[in-house]
Amino acid sequence: MSSATKKGVVAGAFSLAMAGLVAKILGVIYMVPFQNMAGDGTLGLYQYAYAIYVVMLQVATAGFPLAMSKLISERLARHDFAGADQIYRVGARYLTLAGLIIFVIMFAMGGWLAIWMGNYAASTAIRALSFSLLIVPLLAAMRGYIQGNQMMAISGNSQVVEQLVRSTAILFGVWVAAVLLDGSQRVTAAVATFSAVLGAVASLVFLARHVVKIRREHKKRYIRDATEPTKSVMRTILKYSIPITLSSLVLPLSQAVDSFTITKLLMSGFQMTNDAATAEYGVFTGRALRLIALPLALATGVGLSIMPAIAEAIAAKNTALRNSRVMTAFRLTSFFAFPTSVGIFVLAGPIDIALFEDLKGADTIAMVSFMAIFSSYELVTTYILQAMGFMYLPVRNMFIGLGAKLVLNLLLVPEYGIFGAAIASVCGYILSSLLNFFSVRRLGDTPLPVSDLLLKPMFASLLMGVVVWMVTWIPVEVIIPWPRIHSLVLVMIGGAVGAVVFGTLMILLKGISNEEMKRLPVLKRFAR
Repeated sequence: MSSATKKGVVAGAFSLAMAGLVAKILGVIYMVPFQNMAGDGTLGLYQYAYAIYVVMLQVATAGFPLAMSKLISERLARHDFAGADQIYRVGARYLTLAGLIIFVIMFAMGGWLAIWMGNYAASTAIRALSFSLLIVPLLAAMRGYIQGNQMMAISGNSQVVEQLVRSTAILFGVWVAAVLLDGSQRVTAAVATFSAVLGAVASLVFLARHVVKIRREHKKRYIRDATEPTKSVMRTILKYSIPITLSSLVLPLSQAVDSFTITKLLMSGFQMTNDAATAEYGVFTGRALRLIALPLALATGVGLSIMPAIAEAIAAKNTALRNSRVMTAFRLTSFFAFPTSVGIFVLAGPIDIALFEDLKGADTIAMVSFMAIFSSYELVTTYILQAMGFMYLPVRNMFIGLGAKLVLNLLLVPEYGIFGAAIASVCGYILSSLLNFFSVRRLGDTPLPVSDLLLKPMFASLLMGVVVWMVTWIPVEVIIPWPRIHSLVLVMIGGAVGAVVFGTLMILLKGISNEEMKRLPVLKRFAR
């Protein structure tokens, strides 16, 4: 791989990572007015529907988009434009049909799914959201085609368009249903979930324009028509899509475990009403878990950047280079995961007030903050292991962690409520990330020094946490009497100060190298 190609790969991955981060930030931002207008009960019904939808979507798409992008890029590298177009046609037809079938299942079973989760009121939201399955699978096929053509910025922009339109439509719908018409929680949640269809439509229109243009250009360069049988193309796609599907199902299944267990366990353990338990579930998923999506978006960027680099080193049989790049992945992950975790832990109270008006979720947010470390490590180590050729090993480890989470949910939620669910989630990720970590070291014969990977970022993060904690004692309320605004000011000041303190300490401790600093836009100006 040439230097220019490597830069292109990193630049493309960075574009996708930044687009993913922007989409996640928009996802967090719209939740604030959503919760303020509709309340935690409506938010809980909304989260029930999405927990089911994400699993259904993963079943419908079955890892096809990523497998398609890989196969399309391989054929384009051989100038087999007809073969690349055949991959897209077969994949798009399959995904459209699969989306239609899963839509019918989700819509028809909406009532049963809601009952199984413990709240029939969620059935309307589940059915409303099922209409997205008529559009999103085809949208996924288009993204796979665009990414296979190495046009990552277009794919990333489509994510931002989708989330922007979706967020706007949801907030307008919630305002009309909850505020203007004073509708019920059931109706408001259904309006919010159906509004997500508009975001998918907008993104589909955006991508379709590019896909049509690219396919027309490629058809002009056909040397010969594609001759590979459709069944053979399907088998090839499935060969790569199955392990990808299993990996991508773990997070949705984890959310599904929460949706099927937390409400029922709260009702049995704390004698809560259904509405009260649903509101608590909304606090856990809509407040705490939503914040962890931000560091996970960055972890995805690190994984996408480092995976081709590791694969290149393995192909060149350069073990030293491979080990160096594995180390880089771990150190970059530590660079953002540790301070993010400590920052969310220390600022949990101000964050909860600033975003959601009260402290109902502060303790849970603080506990869930540790997921920023272990979920990021789990994701990045999955990329590393699959780059090394161990496609199914991280899947096994992730399911072991999921099993531990389920058992701990059953034990802890009846005793400690949603705080127990937070503990269960953290423990599940600790187990799976440790299994992945030791698998990388054992199977890859890769030295992973604890000092560089853990101790230095941990020490810098703890010192940063002390400084940020001191910031929270600034009497901002004397100047700004409004609790939400002065809490937001504290979060902003604490975040800025923490970033400077952590970055400075890591440079002084040599916890990040010059080469790694050059990869980070914020720090590259300080690299020698």
